[in-house]
Formats: sequence, structure tokens, C-alpha cells
Amino acid sequence: MKIVVCVKQIGYIYDPTAIDLATGEIDPEKMVSMLNPYDEVAVEEAIRIRESEGDCEVIAISAGGAEAENALKYAFAMGADRMIRLNYDGTDPSLISQVLAKAIEKIGYDIILCGKKSMDSNGGQVGSFLAEKLHIPQVSGIVKLKLFLNEKKAAAERYLGKGDREEIECDLPVLFTTEMALNDPRYPALARRLLAEKTNIEILDAASFAGNAEGLTNVLKFSQPRPKTRKTFAPDSNLSATDRLKLMMTGGGGSSKEASDVLDGSSDELADHILKYLIREKII
Repeated sequence: MKIVVCVKQIGYIYDPTAIDLATGEIDPEKMVSMLNPYDEVAVEEAIRIRESEGDCEVIAISAGGAEAENALKYAFAMGADRMIRLNYDGTDPSLISQVLAKAIEKIGYDIILCGKKSMDSNGGQVGSFLAEKLHIPQVSGIVKLKLFLNEKKAAAERYLGKGDREEIECDLPVLFTTEMALNDPRYPALARRLLAEKTNIEILDAASFAGNAEGLTNVLKFSQPRPKTRKTFAPDSNLSATDRLKLMMTGGGGSSKEASDVLDGSSDELADHILKYLIREKII
């Protein structure tokens, strides 16, 4: 049995890594990349199927430039058997799915697993387009999966929101898109990480797969979120101008409802005041 897992390389999502603070633009050359977390769940599920069913081949495939190989290597390090990169630089989901469909037809498949969505573009369209182009059933957002290979059937649970779940049974071959709650992906061992660096990645020139088809969508603009306004200290308006200036020059140290104490005196007097404050507030 062949299990094909579609994976995508995305920018590191947990912290900004390549933003120019002067311009606010992203520098792709400085971007730290990672395997899309939803696709990571899909890879883990494919490996678990192989571990439970036995005679299975897990094939990780990605459409993109050379940078997409990092995602494939991580999938291989997790336990995939083969890596295939489709040399294609398109961004439209319908064209990407067409390229993937042509390649997957040549490879052969029994089950296709995709992440429910990528966490950079957040589109969630490639899986649906791919199932349509391959003329196979699709079950989206699964949180549980069970296979009946003798009957060539599968049973899956979908999360519908608010705790509701839907049970679906379908025939193989089928395409599943995975929800994050499906499993907890394993962390690749160092030996597999090193092996992934040495293992050959099959590269297919996929430009001809798209043919003369035109994309259905175009990205017109990309913008960063507006920065949140920072809360600043505002002195009590009932104070005199001199007292307000004193508070602002010493850092304020409180809200407009409760102004801070501005202390004067010798070092011993200040230390004694601080000690009494710490004892009074039961800090020490």
C-alpha cells in the first residue's frame, strides 16, 4: 500500500524571524523555515498506519523550489520512506493541486494525507482541489482514523466544532486532510536527521504538468498586522503641573488613580523606607 503525504515548507510561525524593523518588510533570505504543523500531523499519521498495517510505503511530496527540500527532509527524518520535490514555483492552489495530481497519478497511491491548511496562507484549498482532480472521495479535518484494508474501506471522525463529531465511512483510495488533534507528532531522532541529509530527493520538473491552465486566484497584496498601541502612564490630572512633571520624569510608577511616592532623603533613610515597605506588604 502506498501512502502519499503532501507537505509544505512555511516560515517559522512562533516568532518573527526575518522582519526588517526599518521597513517592516520580510527578507526571504533570513527567514527561518519549518514544516507546516498540520502536515507534520499528516506525516505522523502515515507512519502510524505503516507501523500498524505493515506493508506500506510512505512518500512525502512537495511542490516548490529548493527551499521545499527542508520540509521533505524533516518528513523523512520523522520516518517517511521517499522524498519527491516537484520543481514548481506557482502559488495558486488550483494549479498546485493540478501539478500534485499529475505526479501522484504517476507514483500511484492508496491513501493521500494532507494538512487541513497551511499556517502561512491559511487557505485550506489544495486538499479539496486535489481530491477533485483525482476523482476520489475526500474527508476533511479528521481527528480519528481507522482502516479496513481487507474491505478497502476507511472510517474517520471529523471535528465539527463545539465538541460535535461526525463519523464517516468511505472507500479507498481516499484523501484525508488532518486536524491538529489527530495525533502528537514524534520528534525526529538525530540518526534520521543525518540520514535525511544524505538521502537522495527525487526531483520532477512539474512546469509542464500545469499545462496552459490559468490560476483561479491572484494575490494582490500582503501586509503585516497593525501594531498594538502601547499603554502609557498618565499622571493624575488633579496634581499640579510640577507634580505631574516629577512623576513623568521619575517614571510614574503607577496608574492615574494611584500616583507613586517620590522619595527624598539620604541613602540610609531611603533604605529604611524600602525595608518597611517590604515588611508591610509581606514581601519579606
